[in-house]
Amino acid sequence: MHTTKILFKLESTMPFLSNTEQKLGNYILKHSSEVLSMSTKELALASDVSEATIIRFSRKLGVDGYKELKLQLSVDLASDGSYSSPVDVSKEDHTLEIFKKLASFATASINSTAETLDQESLDAAVDLIAQTAQNNHRIYLSGVGTSSILAKEFQVKLMRLNIISIFFEDIHLRMESTSLMNENDLVICFTALGKSIQNQQLIQLANKRHAKVILITQYGNAKLAEKADITLYTSIIENNLRLISQTSFTVQSIIIDALFLGLALKDFSKIKEEVEETKQIFSDFGYYIS
Repeated sequence: MHTTKILFKLESTMPFLSNTEQKLGNYILKHSSEVLSMSTKELALASDVSEATIIRFSRKLGVDGYKELKLQLSVDLASDGSYSSPVDVSKEDHTLEIFKKLASFATASINSTAETLDQESLDAAVDLIAQTAQNNHRIYLSGVGTSSILAKEFQVKLMRLNIISIFFEDIHLRMESTSLMNENDLVICFTALGKSIQNQQLIQLANKRHAKVILITQYGNAKLAEKADITLYTSIIENNLRLISQTSFTVQSIIIDALFLGLALKDFSKIKEEVEETKQIFSDFGYYIS
């Protein structure tokens, strides 16, 4: 994974940390500048955690230790200030002010995700989808709640590339459809925090049948990522209140477009010809106004 802003990593990882680690994380977010001059012992005392927690916390953020954590933190604080903390909306805010806060947060999240995403993983995801389709094996899509809309969106995108995928909004039908998957099949799962038991069960079933798994999720969701063959991380700040879940939806939707275009460009001339043919069919049936 590319090195991304450590403060974004911290915000994204917060929902997956223990209570003690969250206490440390909150302290660092509130006292970022002061932390730069603190030793491990001083930070442990100030945040009321153990020194071992600081080392474990640093590794969960993808750095070797506290020294590297401070180094990346100093880079963040000396940067152009593009870091954006969670949206802080109050009842005194006007609607336009709320919009500007949301837009600023969404923009920062998209930029951070661009740094977080790994080129190798994106290419591998495109290749795996293409190979599964070319070999006439099954592609299953999964998402719960808002993420189910993303699964449906990707199903439509794949259909436009003549790639058939399987998705049922009803979770019982979804589980039934995947009950006979095999090692040549592929599951693509969309989830922000990965807390839905249905997604966990589906990935568990895929692992049992040795099927491949592509996971699109928030950075820090290491527990679920361990069960996936390819993980595409978003760098956003999703929380249990779900007050800003639209940002998660927007970022994952852009990843869908990137996968779609990556697949289309593998045989662009053919895709272009099929698009023109589809347009002609719609025109012949009078769906377009002259």
